[in-house]
Amino acid sequence: MKRFCFRSMCLATTSLMCFGLNAHATTITLGSVKDATLISDNSSQLALGAAYNIYAGRVGDQGGGFLRRGLMQFDFQSIPAGSVITSVQLKLYMSQSQGGTYTVSLNRSTLSWGEGASFGFGGGGAPAQPSDATWINRFYPSSPWPTPGGQFSSVASASTNVTGVAWYVWGSSARMVADVQEWVNQPTTNFGWGLLGNEVTLQSVKRFESRQASVNNPQLIVSFNPPAANPADLNNDGVVNGVDLAILLGAWNSSNPTADINHNGLVDGTDLTILLASW
Repeated sequence: MKRFCFRSMCLATTSLMCFGLNAHATTITLGSVKDATLISDNSSQLALGAAYNIYAGRVGDQGGGFLRRGLMQFDFQSIPAGSVITSVQLKLYMSQSQGGTYTVSLNRSTLSWGEGASFGFGGGGAPAQPSDATWINRFYPSSPWPTPGGQFSSVASASTNVTGVAWYVWGSSARMVADVQEWVNQPTTNFGWGLLGNEVTLQSVKRFESRQASVNNPQLIVSFNPPAANPADLNNDGVVNGVDLAILLGAWNSSNPTADINHNGLVDGTDLTILLASW
């Protein structure tokens, strides 16, 4: 009889915990605050910082077969510190293509970069302006990339196949969620993503609308659980008790953002001390 009651209580607790974790979920749509195209060419002094489009892939013979790589960055100040990111999706409108289906990946940029005033129609680029990101400079003319072409994570945060003119979606993926979670927790690490296309096949380049376009601008859709009034109330049910302790212990020695009360990247004794002090 006692065993039955214990199981019933566990089931009830589990249901309550799930409800609490999702009770205050919020979804927002963010526009990019910077975007640009890195253009490889013989001079390496061309840029597209203020253009209506972002390009990713390899151009055809008429363009010399050079590469294009996009850059984009979003601002997360509207997400309260301590929030737990649960889903991230990037929506881009591909407005021109020479045909073919190619994979376009989203790779985290590991260094800061600039968006200058360079403007041009088409993917040929324009003379770089101060602070533009170019193939060899993060900020034109005197802050170079360690390696020409930008510096990105070797592992894609998300990827999708791009064919004809349409909206395309990247994510939600675990890596995109982890990227945004870190950028919310540590804004100084936010350098955005690179948009990398097929860099082998001639005329594989894809054109996407940028933030400067009049319509169909980039959209980042972020879902998150705002922090509880008491950060030790891990399931947001208004009280710190055994349910919160179970969540913390279940995430022990991990980087689980729900149980990492002090947001130092590890669930450990410090978090347990904070929780017990709020009991």
